[in-house]
Amino acid sequence: MKRNKLSVTIAMALATTAITPLYAAEEANSPEEISKNRSAVEVIQVTATKRSESIQTVPVSVSALSGGQLDALGISDTTEITQQIPGFQVNAFSPQLTIFNLRGISQNSFVDNLEAPIAVYQDESYISSMNAISGQMFDIERVEVLRGPQGTLFGRNATGGLVHYLSAGATEDYTNGYIELGLGSFNRQILEGAIGGELADNVRGRFAFRHETADGYIKADTSIASVDPRAIGGADGYGMRATIEVDFSDTLMGTFIIKHSKDNDVPTGGYAFENCPLNADGFCDVDIHGRAIVTGGVASGDVYKHQNDTRGFLNREVNSYTAKLVKSFDDVELVSITNHMSMDKSYLEDSDAFPDPIVVFGQDAEISQFSQEFRLSHDTGALKWQLGAFYMDFELDGTTTTLGAPNIDLSFSLADAGLISKPVVGDDNPFDGFSSRPFVESVENSSIFGQIDYNLTEQTTLTAGLRYSKDEKDINWTAFFTSDDQIAPILYGATANNTDVNEADVLNYFTEDSISYSDYAGRLSLSHQFNKDVMGFVSWNRGIKGGNWTLSSGVSPDRFVHDPETLNSYEAGVKASITDSTRLNATVFYYDYDDYQTFVSVPPGQTSPNPQVGNSDAKSAGAEFELVSSVTENLDVMFGISILNSKVEMVEAGGNPILDAEFPSAPAISGNYLARHFSEIGDAYLIVQFDGAFYGEQFLEVTNGPGTKQHGYNISNLGVTYETESWSFSLKSKNIFDVAYKAYTLDLGALGATSYYAPGRTFLATVKYSFE
Repeated sequence: MKRNKLSVTIAMALATTAITPLYAAEEANSPEEISKNRSAVEVIQVTATKRSESIQTVPVSVSALSGGQLDALGISDTTEITQQIPGFQVNAFSPQLTIFNLRGISQNSFVDNLEAPIAVYQDESYISSMNAISGQMFDIERVEVLRGPQGTLFGRNATGGLVHYLSAGATEDYTNGYIELGLGSFNRQILEGAIGGELADNVRGRFAFRHETADGYIKADTSIASVDPRAIGGADGYGMRATIEVDFSDTLMGTFIIKHSKDNDVPTGGYAFENCPLNADGFCDVDIHGRAIVTGGVASGDVYKHQNDTRGFLNREVNSYTAKLVKSFDDVELVSITNHMSMDKSYLEDSDAFPDPIVVFGQDAEISQFSQEFRLSHDTGALKWQLGAFYMDFELDGTTTTLGAPNIDLSFSLADAGLISKPVVGDDNPFDGFSSRPFVESVENSSIFGQIDYNLTEQTTLTAGLRYSKDEKDINWTAFFTSDDQIAPILYGATANNTDVNEADVLNYFTEDSISYSDYAGRLSLSHQFNKDVMGFVSWNRGIKGGNWTLSSGVSPDRFVHDPETLNSYEAGVKASITDSTRLNATVFYYDYDDYQTFVSVPPGQTSPNPQVGNSDAKSAGAEFELVSSVTENLDVMFGISILNSKVEMVEAGGNPILDAEFPSAPAISGNYLARHFSEIGDAYLIVQFDGAFYGEQFLEVTNGPGTKQHGYNISNLGVTYETESWSFSLKSKNIFDVAYKAYTLDLGALGATSYYAPGRTFLATVKYSFE
């Protein structure tokens, strides 16, 4: 076991769709043994079908990154896994929010009650809130990314795919672990470690932690006295995890995981205002669809400079408790997974890009989620089957607030009703309206599922799966308005089942306060092993995602609820080993959406931003190609490319409907690349790695507004590591060519477009000591 850690770390060539690291010397004890095993191809075992299978033979488009690969790439945040997976992007314009985009499928809304179409699991437990996903990643065994609908086995809201984080487990017989220190750009300081081993007979444990602080990379414009002097885009938080594994008997095993993480007063905001031509009232010109027209560049002259006049912050605490029991009965296995997750979050951001209170946005949320899954599986070789049941109870008590411009249309409607005086556009501060929207939402989901894999011949397997899922959702929602002229809150909206509300006092009543939704997800696939080196598959998958409510300040009753969406996916793929050291894989797909859920900032009939979700049919088609090869004994290369064409039939926005829009964050072409060279220096190793990703032109919102366009760009990273048996010293640079690109843009119509830019060039030096 002396070289286990070393060999895993050296194995940096990345798994892509059915492609895994080109290194398998897990038991090597000398450089000679490493060299001898240099041409072997390690194949990661994944759980894409909820049973452990080789990534090379499972008939699913799946990518996997091992813990060693994540370490080699310098990936320590949940969002950074997108770097080396074709067709996978992330929008993370806020430290509270993670929006994964897979094959162009995402949900860009940032409201707490909405769920994403890319399901996220942590240690086999579903994470329902997009606001509980982002955070530090440490001591990970692997991350799996499944493309396409995965609703048959993984359930609701896996329309576009799935991301699964699996923590490192406990090992037996010996104590082992590591401690790592890191220093980097913007005063980044990292302390991470883990320790584990046998605690008693048949009992193993592991404890892991990570603490990280960093100043932001978006600096304050100190020439303006009212600007918050703190930098934006930093970190201040920690996470810890404790795992206990118990062999209760030869046939019963339990795994118990406790997780805790906390973010402390992390600065937020940091948007840049995209330059636009102004009209006589001082607003941006818009096109016929109500989208802001931009002229290039940002108002501050520096995309890494902010003018926040409101002190933004994120305070968040997340706790998770998981119990997994596995009982074996000869060829039958029974699995029980119980999880309880809670999140307490307080968030505020200056959403505009000027030293005035034009748009301020806040969210407070308390989330409690319980889930239980039972799964029974059987494997006779020619026939494999599994049956299961899932239950989830989700409770959310939250408040969303907006100050300023998002309340303009609301202010005029209240004035027309005689409740307030009419705002005067052109006043020094016409944006003084304040909207507060407290709500309580509950979601109860029950589902049953099953899947069979039957060998028609020794080479051909038929897979069929079905899941029936039922959602029961309820919401109590009220909306209040105040302003400088009207200090006493005005109740202007409420749902009918909120018994604290007097109907006579309400301007708008929203009667659709319950959603009962049921549907089925399905899978049918045929795979064939043409020979020992080539496997192909064709599949049909049906994915489902329920409807929900838009809790915006100016939402109208007819747009309060959006409909569920359904995706039929048709896919074909080939996984081929050209030689012992070269793999080439390809996948093509076609998506057909009914009621695709669209997110717009300025809804129909309004001029001010009030983010809302609608529906439209949509279609897309694409392909992914990936190559991994050991060019020489000391050089690995990888290249991946994704091609995508998408069309949303009609997006209803502020002006005229937008026809044939592209999916957000869906470039026609994108890809990734990696080259890794290692050499021996005595008993040590020197590893040099160059990797990166490129993206074609894309729109960051489904409205395809000119202000949301991101031109094509390339991000390259470089790392050098010197490693001995116990010590590792690394220097890594991300975005070495210092490319400025948008992480996200929000088109606010007449208020312009505000963008959040990703970091430029950064450096990180780490030293790591491993022991056993």
